[in-house]
Amino acid sequence: MTRYVQCQDESVNEQIDSKLRLVAKIILKNTPNIRSILIVGGFGKGEGSIKLTKDGKVRLLRDIDILCIVDRKPNLEAINELYDELYKSLDVINPESLLFPSRSFTIGLRFLQKDDLIYPDIYFYDLKAASQILWGEDVRHLIPWTKKDVPFSSGLRLLFEKVCGLLGHFSIVYIQGKAPGSQEREPILTECRKAFIEMGTALCILAGKYEPQYAQRAKVLENFYSTEFPELARVLPELPKKVIKYTDLKLRSYLLEDYEDPVELWFSVRSYLKEVLSLYLKRYTGKSLSDWNTLPDLMATVARDYYKPFLAPLLHTRLHFSSRFVLDIAALLYQGLTNLEYVHVVALDRKKIYLRPLLRWYISPSLKYFPAGAMLLFSLNRDGTTENSLLQGAAEELRSCIPVKISSFGASGWEELRCHFLKAYRLYSGYHFVK
Repeated sequence: MTRYVQCQDESVNEQIDSKLRLVAKIILKNTPNIRSILIVGGFGKGEGSIKLTKDGKVRLLRDIDILCIVDRKPNLEAINELYDELYKSLDVINPESLLFPSRSFTIGLRFLQKDDLIYPDIYFYDLKAASQILWGEDVRHLIPWTKKDVPFSSGLRLLFEKVCGLLGHFSIVYIQGKAPGSQEREPILTECRKAFIEMGTALCILAGKYEPQYAQRAKVLENFYSTEFPELARVLPELPKKVIKYTDLKLRSYLLEDYEDPVELWFSVRSYLKEVLSLYLKRYTGKSLSDWNTLPDLMATVARDYYKPFLAPLLHTRLHFSSRFVLDIAALLYQGLTNLEYVHVVALDRKKIYLRPLLRWYISPSLKYFPAGAMLLFSLNRDGTTENSLLQGAAEELRSCIPVKISSFGASGWEELRCHFLKAYRLYSGYHFVK
């Protein structure tokens, strides 16, 4: 019996299996030259998150991640048509028109060729070690990497993605007298809990002790946390317990009642993320972050090495280069390409050319909007006021990606800038595989 969740009720896994088999059938019908279809992410690990309706029906939470190995990748139009049919078949709304699609259930499709399975990212290691085959041949043996090869940049990206998630699910109106409604509560709580889990993931990567299974990873973190990260343990002594708690809640989501206050949990997880991200950046760059206004300057140091773990195997296997000098040049050129692509995408969206991304062509768009997001996230106070210097810095950094106009550097400006940030995030998909 294939298990997608930790629930021991076989009918639950059978319902999920039925949904996934339908997804595979539609993909096969619409995608030529396909070699295999794999389920990755939480459901691939057997640790997916679901809810059960009163009549026992399964409702998938968050997303399902599908990898298709193909001989030739389909074009964007074909992929969009496939998405439409998949969402229609599952009887859920296609979220692609939303500013932040992850607020609702999403299907994540990725099309790769066998030659693409050469990158030491966390995604590829999880594919190798913790995924399931829905159809076709098993290509996982082609991935050479071990958990020791997962680069530190993977953990940093996870933390920045959690910054994006917290911004995407929260509005300032929730602390201005309008509490989250029933439709907003669940996404906020789910995102906050996932943020705690992924802080544990990032720290495991930083310590070289990554495990693909959520439950095992939470236990491993508790064992090494205080010795590997004593400075963090002093300010966040409860972090391992929170990772274990929210991992357990994720694995038993079908039993979970949303008893927590989503606003209070949001501010709590934000304070934890602030400390973890600060430590991660210090370990990654060797430089301390004096205050969050200096984050854009620190990202110039991050940019020098961030993409090298992914470019090195590409140069070695396809171009037969292994020179450090060549890798340095490739990292610069790669980020220049991402900025050129981003200028093109922004122009299509705004119907006019915006060239500011090219002013710092040597730093990819994601390494500009990620720090803008962190500054924006940390600029909001619990009482609804804002740290104006951080808000101004976030706006300026975001202008390196897209045009930004806001009415003020106060509460209304925070909400406006949040929408600008989510737009910048949505427009960038990464020139290759990695943001």
